[in-house]
Amino acid sequence: MLLYRIFLLLYPLAARLAGFFNIKARKWTKAQAAALNEIEQWQPKRPVIWMHCASLGEFEQGLPVLQAIRREYPGYAILLSFFSPSGYEPCSQHPIADKVVYLPLDGPHTAKRWINSIHPALVIFVKYEFWYFYLQALHNRNIPVLLIAAIFRSSQPFFHWYGGLYRKMLAFYHHILVQDQASADLLATLAVSVPVVVAGDTRFDRVLQIAQNPITFPAIETLIQGKKVFVAGSTWPEDDKALRHFVSNTPEVFHIIVPHLTDAATIERCLQTYPDSISYSEWQKKGMTSQANMSGQYKTLIIDTIGMLSSLYRHATVAYVGGGFGAEGIHNVLEATVHGIPVVIGPVYDKFREAVELVERKGIYVAATVIELDAHLLRLLKDENLRSSTGETAKKYTREGAGSADKVIQIIQAKRLLTR
Repeated sequence: MLLYRIFLLLYPLAARLAGFFNIKARKWTKAQAAALNEIEQWQPKRPVIWMHCASLGEFEQGLPVLQAIRREYPGYAILLSFFSPSGYEPCSQHPIADKVVYLPLDGPHTAKRWINSIHPALVIFVKYEFWYFYLQALHNRNIPVLLIAAIFRSSQPFFHWYGGLYRKMLAFYHHILVQDQASADLLATLAVSVPVVVAGDTRFDRVLQIAQNPITFPAIETLIQGKKVFVAGSTWPEDDKALRHFVSNTPEVFHIIVPHLTDAATIERCLQTYPDSISYSEWQKKGMTSQANMSGQYKTLIIDTIGMLSSLYRHATVAYVGGGFGAEGIHNVLEATVHGIPVVIGPVYDKFREAVELVERKGIYVAATVIELDAHLLRLLKDENLRSSTGETAKKYTREGAGSADKVIQIIQAKRLLTR
């Protein structure tokens, strides 16, 4: 507990210092200072369901559950909170929620003020959220808290001698809904006192929703008509360096690069990395909306607008999902595989169950080096049968994984955690 309190003390100090050099840290510090006052002024006039997500990825996992709650329990207000600016900013006006706010950093006084303000009927934390004082306060007031889409690994603190505080937090949940049996088996070694249910990963539900209702980009669709298309999503500098050779040597293919970050420095770096490239914003300004005025001048489109990637994947002949050449690992492969697109990834993917299983089924190919990356991409581009079989395997796997959001709702209903 002492180390946790020290962390709570030092984290905001570190963020303030980082704010002198980092705009995200500066935004976070400013938002934290205003969050409690903002929530205390909110008057929903209906009982509240509170969902907390660390960032945008967790929100995408939680969204199918929120949509089901809206459908089944329309009499409740939905409060959506984020810890990171990268989650809050794109979702601050999302229509699924009645209120979207930052979650103030944990602490006994903060948790008390927060819960006194919202009086939640049900709380849902997504994936990796463990805040001791919030959870303790909710538990002491008998407010049910669900942890959904959770995944556990033996490397986490829960399973080591120093993880006593984390193990204590597990008992504060009403139900823990895990993604896979391996997570449930790990929790069984701790003799967790609350029910643990294997409910799957709600990301499968979310990508199916997007695939069924994609955003259309008519100008891009006109541009790529009749061409083989390569889409690289959520790329980092390490990915771009690895991809540069392939992109430079496939002029017959149209390339769409979607970097994970879209700040000016990142876009400029991508423009320098990829030959014959133009940013999406600049392309729009120039009115280049057809094959005729794009042909021969630009071979690569750098997307500098948030929210396009998941719908762009459906146009890919072959896709690359970024992150695998960096230490943190790959991003969401399901956004591509749901469309039946063959995917190539970098070597760091072992923390992601869906990627491991897709590799085993040959629905995804792994490249450990730039040479392997080129070889996989070129083979998939040239071999239509391989491309088709790989894509179908990936698509079948992704569709079979749906249904997790319904399981969350079934538990809420079976345990009568909410009244209609």
